[in-house]
Amino acid sequence: MESKGFSEKHRVTYYETDMNGTVGLGRLVDLMMLSCNDQSDAVGLSSEKVNQMGLGWIVTQNMIDIKRLPRRNETIYITTHAKSYNRYFCYRDFWIHDIRKQELAHMHTVFALMDQNERKIVRIPENLIEPYHSEYATKIERLPLPKELERIDRQKEYEVRFWDIDINQHVNNVHYFEWMLDALDLDFLIKYQPVSMNIEYKKEIRYGQKAVSQAQITMTGVETVTTFHEIKVNDELSCRAVCDWKLRKEEWIM
Repeated sequence: MESKGFSEKHRVTYYETDMNGTVGLGRLVDLMMLSCNDQSDAVGLSSEKVNQMGLGWIVTQNMIDIKRLPRRNETIYITTHAKSYNRYFCYRDFWIHDIRKQELAHMHTVFALMDQNERKIVRIPENLIEPYHSEYATKIERLPLPKELERIDRQKEYEVRFWDIDINQHVNNVHYFEWMLDALDLDFLIKYQPVSMNIEYKKEIRYGQKAVSQAQITMTGVETVTTFHEIKVNDELSCRAVCDWKLRKEEWIM
């Protein structure tokens, strides 16, 4: 049976954009994940219901391609569908289009199910996947993984706050994006815009821990840059990513 897609309309508000007048990378992922949550609510499998079973969906990897970031006050359409699954992982795709149906961004995401008490990945029961009509796949997807840093060009430290924690009792994935990109300076973030990002989540971060965001910046062309990122707690890797950037052509908006 073909998987069920889900789509919703959204107007970009001023508080969802940054100094450039466009949606930031973390917020972009947040909007796409919201469509996933809304679909789950619609099929009767809200995060709260799954949580009551002692379980919680977690993301293990995001692969994002960006053609253009949505702008302030722009109307966009967010679409998602649960593509396939196996015993331990689910694969879901997201798209963002403008009102002319032009694709702005695409994200491929790998989900797993975590036991809230044991803090371990568990086998996915059929009743939690059946309503999405996803295709069963016998093989695990082998996606490219971000490479480790060769050097540290910039570094920042963060203490995990109450507001960083989500329903799974650990740091929400969006904050990883914020911490990683915050390690880059203001001039860089104004001058360049992201075109792709591959982020792999290795180990959860809990309330009160101190996380260190480290970045390596490598020029790959006259107008292109690649940044490599790692987030660690007590020198133990929690997250790793690689992000490609291009020179920002659009007019900077205050």
